[in-house]
Amino acid sequence: MALVSWTLLVLGALALAAVLVLLALYVRRGFLQRDGGFDMCVRGDSHDGWSGGWAFGIGRYREDALEWFRTFSFTTWPKRTFRRSELAVDGRRQPDAEESYELPAGHVVLVCRSGGATVEVSMTEAAATAFVTWLEAAPPGGQFVG
Repeated sequence: MALVSWTLLVLGALALAAVLVLLALYVRRGFLQRDGGFDMCVRGDSHDGWSGGWAFGIGRYREDALEWFRTFSFTTWPKRTFRRSELAVDGRRQPDAEESYELPAGHVVLVCRSGGATVEVSMTEAAATAFVTWLEAAPPGGQFVG
């Protein structure tokens, strides 16, 4: 009987821990999106220190930078920061057949250059339009290749 009690206690503690983790991720996501955050996936080339796969996250504009936070992380600082002065859009495309299963529905892919490295970002049409507008609104001397 004592073994059953301990087992139930451990299972209850694990369930509570899982709920707290999910709650923390939900609150963090809400905090990031409250300040104008939007869903944004990122894929960099392997030379940039990335594995090459799509990573889910939240993008947020801060002055002359686009900050990107991983979705499943507890950190409060961005995983990547894209400076507007170092960022250029080289192309726009629809996700290919394989990507359409990996990316959220309705996302488009923007092929960009950031600091000499190629990086692809995926976001909704509305977010992509806002992103390009943000790049074009750069002060004189900003870079935009459309």
